[in-house]
Amino acid sequence: MILLIIGLAPAWLARQTKKDKWDMGLIRVASWLFGWTGVGWLWALYWAVRK
Repeated sequence: MILLIIGLAPAWLARQTKKDKWDMGLIRVASWLFGWTGVGWLWALYWAVRK
């Protein structure tokens, strides 16, 4: 359960930082597709919190 929460953190952070709908979708897809790699997950996380 904790791994699932950590894996979905970029999508949640994108919503909290009020990204537009297109960026939120791209961050969610990137998190799902590349989240299994550490680099892909960090990239999605960075993209979610970037202003």
